[in-house]
Amino acid sequence: MDFKQIEAFVNVAKYKSFSKAADAIFLSQPTISAHISNLEKELNTVLFDRSSKEVTLTPSGKIFLDYAVNLLNIRNNAVFSISEFEKKITGKLTIASSTTPCRFLVPSLIKKFHENYSSVEFDVKEESTKNVIDYIIKGEAEIGIVGEVLADDRLTYKKIADDNLIIIGSPEVKNITSLEELLKQRFILREKGSATRNIFEKYMDNLGCLEKIKVFAEVSSLEAVLQFVKNGIGISIVSEYACEDYTKTGLVKKIEVDGFKINRDIYLIFHNKRTLSPAARAFYEFSSNNI
Repeated sequence: MDFKQIEAFVNVAKYKSFSKAADAIFLSQPTISAHISNLEKELNTVLFDRSSKEVTLTPSGKIFLDYAVNLLNIRNNAVFSISEFEKKITGKLTIASSTTPCRFLVPSLIKKFHENYSSVEFDVKEESTKNVIDYIIKGEAEIGIVGEVLADDRLTYKKIADDNLIIIGSPEVKNITSLEELLKQRFILREKGSATRNIFEKYMDNLGCLEKIKVFAEVSSLEAVLQFVKNGIGISIVSEYACEDYTKTGLVKKIEVDGFKINRDIYLIFHNKRTLSPAARAFYEFSSNNI
């Protein structure tokens, strides 16, 4: 049973004629007849009395007519509701973001978005890149923002910004100009799964000196990294954006190491096998065009 059969049945009942029903819904009379015949076979009953010039409903047909009309009304209401839903940019949008973009990018982006779509509410989750990916895959967030690509066929990545990773130390730390001097320092690093740490370790591995890094402490937040560095416990690698307030106020300083330069991209991601809500789709399009 499909809606074409039901629509044919309702119109034949309405016009009491196969030919008039065919004209009303722009089908041929044989097509209308085939729809009714197939419907009768599926229901195992006769729906119309065809013995006279005017087609009339049988008792079974009268019973089915109410259900048929209701089915068409439910379909039309569903189509209308979905159409209205697609037009409205509203509801709650859950965004999972890794630490750096969550602190320097997401607030300004949401502020701009809210100026255009004031009915959208946000649930922002700050997590490691690995956890952000997990949120997207599990459907616990529609949009993710990360600083590293983790290959997965289920995910679509869209670059939305650039970032630099820099070495920072306390104001008292002497300048470190060479890679050799850098490797003598104690490092404060984010936990494994952090995009910043992953990119830094890949960079050092390409230089052939990953095993020479002295990891003094692993911490689970950017704020902890900055506090450790500010107090002279060690140096670290962080996003230039993420520590901008600290460097401007002199709480930490940027250390220039000859030949040391790490650039990375910031990406917006979503699950490409799921349909985005209107709010998520609007945020994706807005982010792609407003950074």
